[in-house]
Amino acid sequence: MSSSDSPWWAERYSRLLAVDRAFGGEIDGLAEEQADFIERLAALRPGERILDLGCGAGRHSILLAERGYRVVGLDLSADLLAEARAAWARRHPDQPGPTWVQADMRRPDLDGAHEACIAMDHSLGMFDDDADHLEVLVAVGDRLSGGGPLILELMNPYFWAHHAETRHYPPGALAADAHIVRSYRFDADRGRIEDHVTVFRTEGPPEVMPVQSLRAWTPPEIRALLSAAGFQDVEVYGSDGWRAPTEPRPLDPVHSAWMWVRARSTG
Repeated sequence: MSSSDSPWWAERYSRLLAVDRAFGGEIDGLAEEQADFIERLAALRPGERILDLGCGAGRHSILLAERGYRVVGLDLSADLLAEARAAWARRHPDQPGPTWVQADMRRPDLDGAHEACIAMDHSLGMFDDDADHLEVLVAVGDRLSGGGPLILELMNPYFWAHHAETRHYPPGALAADAHIVRSYRFDADRGRIEDHVTVFRTEGPPEVMPVQSLRAWTPPEIRALLSAAGFQDVEVYGSDGWRAPTEPRPLDPVHSAWMWVRARSTG
């Protein structure tokens, strides 16, 4: 498809990865904290099979695989999955790692049941129509063992409604040899958070990336969507500012940039 008729997610992440690999998400202290909280919130047991939905460049898949879980990382982007494979190979050149699957999360081509599913960094929320998000959740529920947990990390709309901002990142901050200008805004009418990125290099015109537009549900909205998909026992927690919490904590509309959701499958 051409850029004019492609959905934004079909090209944005590959183009950002071409600017600098850091846009794929680094395996850093924050990712370690997220993995810690995933283990605690999902009550994972060693050896369980975990589906990482919208895994991107695989930082959470890799960390969980290193902790002894059998991980399946699913993403639509071949470029991001290639980066995930390369990241694992750099850390463990002689060891088998996660299973990487290129597929649309609405129709995941997966075999067997999983004991848990995670969707980190707001990887659920990119579609324009909530019917598509419902299709994703139904597909996930079908692939979870009975009572298996689903863990979602979503942007907190209450926080982002008051934190529209534009940031300048000089060379070396996000990209090695380019200035990055990044703007966030909350579209209250559509219930979506937009992320605008423009890349300025020494030579050539600015490169404007496709706008990331993510559906941002309030707690009642995400509970209703999960219930419609057949999930139960939906619980909503808040991050510690931008950081993953160490223990489940109430969602703070002012302080929590992220909303953590745990639900149980009924399959």
